[in-house]
Amino acid sequence: MTGKGIMPGKQSLSGRPKIRPDKEPIDFLLEIAGMIAVLTAVLLAAFWYSRLPQQIPTHFNAAGQPDGYSVRGMIWFLPILAVFLFTGMGILNHFPYIFNFPVNITQENAGRIYRHATRSMRMLNFLLVVLFLYLTWQTIAVASGKSAGLGSWFLPVTIGAILLVTIYMVIRMHQLK
Repeated sequence: MTGKGIMPGKQSLSGRPKIRPDKEPIDFLLEIAGMIAVLTAVLLAAFWYSRLPQQIPTHFNAAGQPDGYSVRGMIWFLPILAVFLFTGMGILNHFPYIFNFPVNITQENAGRIYRHATRSMRMLNFLLVVLFLYLTWQTIAVASGKSAGLGSWFLPVTIGAILLVTIYMVIRMHQLK
């Protein structure tokens, strides 16, 4: 495997090869889509902040109904969390050799496994920032009287999506070893 991030002869403390796989078009797409989602969440909060009532929903029960309220400044919580999460996972993704893997990493499989792991992290990162974008949007909609809540489907779909990505990641990793 070739890549601009290969550090020949270098190994991590765990003995794993220090390789940074090249990005493919899907990797760039996931990162750009994630950046757009984060930026959209920040812009939504900025645009709607002064239009929101003093109290906004900040917690929703399992049925998707608001059951906790706080000051409107809390509208910034999820977009700021999305910025930190997206940035932190992006930085972490530059060091796949420190990830916790369910398979043994060797010189022969490191390129394949690292590529899959970094792409999986991008998928999960994108999924989480879209989740925060949706929650920001729905918080604004509920606070503005345009929606009654998240919907009863929200929790099972969210848990299902995160589980599906995680299960795919692990199964595919075992296939690539």
